[in-house]
Amino acid sequence: MANYTIAVGWSGKDALADSVAGKVISGADFNTEFTAVQTAVNTKADLAGSASQAFSATTASADTNTTQVATTAYVQTEIGAGKNGHGDRTVSTSAASGGSNGDIWYQVAS
Repeated sequence: MANYTIAVGWSGKDALADSVAGKVISGADFNTEFTAVQTAVNTKADLAGSASQAFSATTASADTNTTQVATTAYVQTEIGAGKNGHGDRTVSTSAASGGSNGDIWYQVAS
């Protein structure tokens, strides 16, 4: 994605008096400037986005706790390591005291 930068030195022409021939701008100057604008606009993603516009982010190292984007690869790694924000879980199908058969029981590891 390219940001727009002015391609033609307009300020030099702006400083000239209206009667100076050098103040006149050419079609080539306009073409150069509009091409720069077009390139910058065409390389930006639409705000609404689409399926064809790829978004990519760097996958953070394990245990990263920042405001950066969490990729699915990072989330899957953290879940696979038992880090789901609620502590590790042990799942058992044996009935604990109370409840009924078929319930899934878990114990928060300390």
